[in-house]
Amino acid sequence: MKAYIPEDNGPDWWRDIPGYGGKYQVNRIADVRRVFPSGLVRDMTAYRKSGKKFRQRLFVKLTKDGKSTEVQLLTIMAVTWYGTWPENKVPYHINRNIWDNRLENIGFIDRVSLGRLTGHMSSKRKAVFKVDRDGREVEVYRSAREAAKANHMSYQTVLDRCNGKVKNPYALDGFTYRFEDAGPGRKKTVTE
Repeated sequence: MKAYIPEDNGPDWWRDIPGYGGKYQVNRIADVRRVFPSGLVRDMTAYRKSGKKFRQRLFVKLTKDGKSTEVQLLTIMAVTWYGTWPENKVPYHINRNIWDNRLENIGFIDRVSLGRLTGHMSSKRKAVFKVDRDGREVEVYRSAREAAKANHMSYQTVLDRCNGKVKNPYALDGFTYRFEDAGPGRKKTVTE
């Protein structure tokens, strides 16, 4: 089944991307095109930028004064269709689908609220198991910080046990802690 794509809706369907002198345009569903002085139009393809920090975001390469730069598609949409946005706010995907850059899916939010919405999706966070002396998993926490807070101990104490950096694996509460992908009988999960 193909996704629904609305037809070209008149003169306001395409807009010039600001700062490029009419050289590039974007429409309401985040299609970018290059407009040549002869009137010829060429569609451009968005791509994922390499590197851990950017691997989930879509970029387009735009040229200005002979210099080529990679610009995030979300930023292009926000600047083109909204111009400026409220101070201390950033553009974000309303439905949290970072591949959906349609105009209707772009909103503005402060960084703290955005962190609360998307922080749990960080690739750095690993689930932590609280394990008793018999090897049974007693409890599961979303992160080492959450495990430390719930058990009234320092974050470093939990991390040291998870990483196997202590002689005695059991903390003062009588339990040990380990990451989700560690331990006997567990398959390591690959996150790439």
